Amino acid sequence: MEVKPLSVLYSIAEHYHRDAFDFASRFDVLWEDQTHKTGRIKSFVDLLMGCECVLKSHIILGRLSDDPKDVYSLIRKASHQIEPLAKAACYLEDRSSYEAIAQRLHEFSVFIRYSLDAYETFFPSYIERCEAKLNYSQTIGNNSWVIEVRTILGTLLDSSNDRFSGFVTDDIGAIVEHEKQMKEFMELIRK
Repeated sequence: MEVKPLSVLYSIAEHYHRDAFDFASRFDVLWEDQTHKTGRIKSFVDLLMGCECVLKSHIILGRLSDDPKDVYSLIRKASHQIEPLAKAACYLEDRSSYEAIAQRLHEFSVFIRYSLDAYETFFPSYIERCEAKLNYSQTIGNNSWVIEVRTILGTLLDSSNDRFSGFVTDDIGAIVEHEKQMKEFMELIRK
């Protein structure tokens, strides 16, 4: 096994990758356990957040030699929007997974995690369901559609798993210097 690199961008990419894995794991545990629509929607938001995080990791992995502040600004500008994140992701040469995730999730927002927002999006009051912002039955209410999204997330996670395996250096000086660089970076982006 190789020694993991010590860089600000690599560390941020690894954090996003781990977050994506955690969201995917939580989705896997909860998805089939949902007994009501808002619970299903909340579980789907975990899947959506997993997709967001893996795309952010891939954006960084494709730009490891760039200025960390510029790369982080690119990610922050996209916010929680899957489409610009997928467009900016450049780790994989084959863009088919990025395009597939953008095509399926470009209209979704993590804000549907709240019951009021979820109902207004999928089941709005006083209008026909066909006039709703998003069609529940064709998306979150369609198990096959959701599992296709989970499969794409799995593909993206698998494609970068090896980048985050390996050993941490035993050079204490390098570790301390890296921690200092991370602290300085976090202070810089909070301004």
